[in-house]
Amino acid sequence: MMFAKVLRNMLISTVAAFALTACADNKAPDDPLAGSGPALAMVPVNHTDRYAVNVFVEKYWAGDVSRQGGGGSSACCFPGVKDWSKPVTVTWEWGYEEDPKTKAVTLPDEKHSVQVRFPPEGPHQDPDWHKTDAYLCVILRDRNTAALAFSPSGSGCLSK
Repeated sequence: MMFAKVLRNMLISTVAAFALTACADNKAPDDPLAGSGPALAMVPVNHTDRYAVNVFVEKYWAGDVSRQGGGGSSACCFPGVKDWSKPVTVTWEWGYEEDPKTKAVTLPDEKHSVQVRFPPEGPHQDPDWHKTDAYLCVILRDRNTAALAFSPSGSGCLSK
């Protein structure tokens, strides 16, 4: 059982490292956000009771996220930037809600866009790659609020 757990963790780490390496090469040469830092996989997290679709940080798609969910998967990639102190735009759409019996729409789709700042000093880099921030957490805190955080793991975004 322990061997299976170790093997699973190694596989997850290998896939994440491969995905991030692939992401790093997909920067457009005219991309004003693209800097010299590492690309980050993006993980949406939702602390609300509505599901969100088409979560973006600037033009980069972070994914969709269920009610009170997230942290289980990531989308590739947000490029490393030269200046982490500049704000970025986070956009998302709250999905429509319907009455389960009548199928009448009780809440329509609702688009949102907010300016958000990265945590100070950018993602943490460490010689031990297990401790290096490889994920950008895109956190939907309430109906109108989003936040950004860095994490060395996708599941670590849930606690942000």
